[in-house]
Amino acid sequence: MARSSVITHPRSRRQLLKGGAALGIGSATALVLRPAWADPWGQTSVYAKGVEEGPEIALAIRRDSLPIDGQAAHPITINGSSPEPMIRLKEAQDAMLKVTNLLDEPTSIHWHGLILPPEMDGVPGVSFAGIAPGETFTYRFPVRQSGTYWYHSHSGLQ
Repeated sequence: MARSSVITHPRSRRQLLKGGAALGIGSATALVLRPAWADPWGQTSVYAKGVEEGPEIALAIRRDSLPIDGQAAHPITINGSSPEPMIRLKEAQDAMLKVTNLLDEPTSIHWHGLILPPEMDGVPGVSFAGIAPGETFTYRFPVRQSGTYWYHSHSGLQ
């Protein structure tokens, strides 16, 4: 005797359509609510705190007056921005970053992940003397790789 086989699905057609609609709405919402600078392909020029593009860039480190949560604050900024501005460099170019210290104490910039000469690394007392108050230091190095990296001071609690 022949048996008929009936395939049963754990979800009804209505449940499947509802799930698909929810997925579509959720994806569309994620695109709309995503910040402008969070472009997954790196093609946007919008960044909330500004963008400095190379290969020659001037940066000024100073203490500014900025409102933070409605209160007067005096953070250390780079080019008037806190957090510091995004820096865009192109692989195979020679970067020249002129950093002027407008603080009343020495400062430095430490570059995470960039392949550069040790004397450009920005760790005072190890491979770098630091940038004295009122002085400008020029970081020069070939950009040998692409990617996303970050930078910060390595001086005191800056």
